[in-house]
Amino acid sequence: MILQLAVAGAVLAAPVTAPVTAPMTYDPHTMTGYVGQGDVRRAFGWAAATLATRAPGLAFNQEFWTDDSYTVSCGRGTFPVTHHRDFGRYWLTVKAVSGYGKVTGWRITGANAGISGTSVAPAAGQPCPSPGRGKTVVRAAKTGTRTGCELTVTSQDVRRRLLVC
Repeated sequence: MILQLAVAGAVLAAPVTAPVTAPMTYDPHTMTGYVGQGDVRRAFGWAAATLATRAPGLAFNQEFWTDDSYTVSCGRGTFPVTHHRDFGRYWLTVKAVSGYGKVTGWRITGANAGISGTSVAPAAGQPCPSPGRGKTVVRAAKTGTRTGCELTVTSQDVRRRLLVC
């Protein structure tokens, strides 16, 4: 019984340290989740003091894309082309989470705005996308499609990837 009390007393007397942040979570379908301060510090290579000064200016986004693969011929051989068919960005709403007087992370609660764009796929008669192979596309055949997204954080004009979804 005395041993148990001594251990409990030692735990209660332990010094209070900085909070441990929860691991990053993000659901790209609902655009909700959590990013810890350690995730942002690692992404930028920042010390705690740098994060403390830059935290108010951070912006979180979800970038997305659809890339189609083609084989294209412009008269001089066939070559691969990646066509960025669909692309865009959602600006995410975040709320800073604090503990012990400093930001410990950000709760992401959804998108507040977005923008997207499309482009024209390679097709016969268009200008050749590869210089030196001919002037116009003779043949283009779609060979595949890849979609993706990533969670990013931006400070001033520097953007870093936090998660590929």
